[in-house]
Amino acid sequence: MIILGIDPGLANTGWGVIETRGSACRARAYGCVTTTAQQPIAERLGAIYDQISQTIERYGPTQLAIEKIFFGENVRSAIATAQARGAAIVACAQAGLEVGEYTPMQIKQAVVGTGAADKRQVIYMVRNVLELDHDPRPDHCADALAAAVCHANLIRTRALARDYASVQMLEQEQAQSRADRDAARQITAAATAAHVARGARGRQMGGQVRQSRRSTQ
Repeated sequence: MIILGIDPGLANTGWGVIETRGSACRARAYGCVTTTAQQPIAERLGAIYDQISQTIERYGPTQLAIEKIFFGENVRSAIATAQARGAAIVACAQAGLEVGEYTPMQIKQAVVGTGAADKRQVIYMVRNVLELDHDPRPDHCADALAAAVCHANLIRTRALARDYASVQMLEQEQAQSRADRDAARQITAAATAAHVARGARGRQMGGQVRQSRRSTQ
């Protein structure tokens, strides 16, 4: 499975493509779409859309993992990020990618093991999980790769949960089948015993009738 991770931002939109095989994740490519405040907003959003579209066409991901926006004190910055995020999502939607959205805390928890991890810890873990021989730079690329790894982990966890549920259901069905067979055998045995008992009583009564007839003769 090929996953595209995106760390959205109007000035810098990081992207990273990973491929999963079993429990292993490996990086295929990563990069950053950079725009400047001097560019018109339409041009900046167009650049994000175009480069993300080109990335999808080149690497063929089927899944998207993208950071959710945290609306903190800097509302203006959050709006700019939302615009960049929208441009990236439109490019992915037009290519038919399935979308997974995660908060920065969820991504850190999945990759590092704690939602309070700092940038340095995220970069370190991304490098180790993907077996890179260098730190992915800039930080936006590391964050995008981390989002992709988070998505891969979630998909694998869901698959394991489905497999476990399937095994549990199969075991329950097998147990019910065994119980049904045991019940059927018990019913058959009881019916056979009743039939034998009726036959024995019939023979006994027949013998008594014959004995009575001989006594009266």
